[in-house]
Amino acid sequence: MSETLRDRLPNVSNFEVNRDLFEQRGKPRGARKSLALVLAVSGVLAGACGTVGSDQSSTGDGSEPLRAFVSIPPQRYFVEHIGGEHVDTTVLLPPAASPALYEPKPSELRSLAEADVYFGVDVPFERSMTDRIKAAGGDDMRWVRTWQNVDRGQLAGGKPDPHIWLSPRRVKTQAETIAAALSRIDPAHEADYRNNLRRFEERVDAVDADIARELEPVAGSTFMSFHPAWNYFAGDYDLKMLPIESGGKEPSAARLREIVERAENRDIRAVFVQPQFSKDDARTIANQVGATVQPLDPLARDWEKNMRHVATELANALRDGSR
Repeated sequence: MSETLRDRLPNVSNFEVNRDLFEQRGKPRGARKSLALVLAVSGVLAGACGTVGSDQSSTGDGSEPLRAFVSIPPQRYFVEHIGGEHVDTTVLLPPAASPALYEPKPSELRSLAEADVYFGVDVPFERSMTDRIKAAGGDDMRWVRTWQNVDRGQLAGGKPDPHIWLSPRRVKTQAETIAAALSRIDPAHEADYRNNLRRFEERVDAVDADIARELEPVAGSTFMSFHPAWNYFAGDYDLKMLPIESGGKEPSAARLREIVERAENRDIRAVFVQPQFSKDDARTIANQVGATVQPLDPLARDWEKNMRHVATELANALRDGSR
């Protein structure tokens, strides 16, 4: 495309969204009341014993917020900042679960019956369970592919690398898609989504600039990560990532020996791991090369805070001699 969605935002009353980004699968918003939602509301009213209280789910104009589902916590951060008070967002992935290993329980899938929109990012469990997720959401749930129009690379084995939320520059493209989809579903609040998008992009630009300044002194350095989550991040800031895991599998003995040799040649001082994976292999390698094992969580909910934390941790480790 010669222009981005963001370029077109100020000049349109309704976003014109590529059908590959957004599936209009059912009735207009407000026309659907699933049985699960009716039962849930009935239960609340029955338990209220006649007490009248404020409607905390109201957006302030008498309408109920959109019910959005996302696959992972960082996406919730994006949708909440763009949707504001008009969107209520739920994360499908449970805390401490791995997107590579997670399989939704029937009860978790049933919760999708209340969803107006699902924002996917193409993590492994979404790839393997797309049909089940869509079926659980029903014909009224819109499915938005937030990875469309994002420049993606490949993991070992040829599969697309889904970790686009760890690149601030790619996050801006995701944000445009999210804002466009919300405005298509809920045109009454399009101006709010447009303004929220602009403010969010300013925050992302500030994060990007701060990270670039912090990592500039260690440009060209190599860091080691158990899971290959940080390829986009490394590419954005002129770093090199040496992964331990390859193709979603734990390394063989031969692979471990190769990694140890490469780490020793590069004076690796830290091996970064994420909470959702075993640390045993990382500790083995760290002990061999005299490095420490340090946590970096690519799935932290507070995306902005986490990105700054990652930059600081990498800068500190790489200043210690990893080249």
